[in-house]
Amino acid sequence: MNEPSVNYDVLSPVKFLDRSAAVYPEKTAVVYGRTRRTYREFQERVHRLANALKQNGIGKGDKVAFICPNTPPLLEAHYAVPMIGAAMVSITFRLSANEVGYIIEHSDAKAVFADNEFAPTVQPVIGTLNQVQFFVNICDTSAEAPLPGTDYESFLASGTADPVEIAVTDEREVAAINYTSGTTGRPKGVMYHHRGAYLNAIGEIVMRGNNVMLGYYKDPEATRTAFDGGWFRSGDLAVMHPDGYAQIMDRKKDIIISGGENISTVEIENVIFQHPDVLKVAVIPVPDPK
Repeated sequence: MNEPSVNYDVLSPVKFLDRSAAVYPEKTAVVYGRTRRTYREFQERVHRLANALKQNGIGKGDKVAFICPNTPPLLEAHYAVPMIGAAMVSITFRLSANEVGYIIEHSDAKAVFADNEFAPTVQPVIGTLNQVQFFVNICDTSAEAPLPGTDYESFLASGTADPVEIAVTDEREVAAINYTSGTTGRPKGVMYHHRGAYLNAIGEIVMRGNNVMLGYYKDPEATRTAFDGGWFRSGDLAVMHPDGYAQIMDRKKDIIISGGENISTVEIENVIFQHPDVLKVAVIPVPDPK
């Protein structure tokens, strides 16, 4: 029988970064305001965060909570945290202090990273967070550090840029715990494993083959856009289940972006449709001046 390493490899989305940094080291990976970082620079920051977490006692099986918008630190954490075998707990900043406190405590988070803009949501419940070992302030729009702890960039600088071996031996290990909205009670922690996260990275459905159209009649610009990169881009966003079934979640153009978060119109429609007085419902995105 062949060695397992010959015909089997643990699936983890963390491995996408290593490949991108190896193949496209100088290609732009992160764009945030005036900030531009290549895949090589992005990978270095991820390694620094991973090493800093390890130096501060975070390891396999631990939970790390983040409360911030979709900024570079959150992106870096989505690789660094599962890279060391810990689980990422992303908490929406739209929740109340009690809800945030419940999730932090229920998830057994040992570290909390919070954008200083949302510190007022964390401060009232600090006394109830018995398992948190340290806090880190993410200072995006100001240098204020209202929570007891260092700032994110200082924390990052404390870690070395040495490569970090991915501490995942079983692809069913927990990579993240995502909490539901709790519409019927307390929020529930949905455990997401590395294999599922890897397979669900399918994103937009693209295809090629004899079943693909010739193009859009009298619309060469739309045809070029749809066939960009030699694949037909369907505009459908989907997730891939472990059994290989692709579930379409929404149309790409129908996604609502609010506060840096992607919101599915289909999910909103499904919630509204549950009301007994609603016969039909349609949710569409409209531009906002902000």
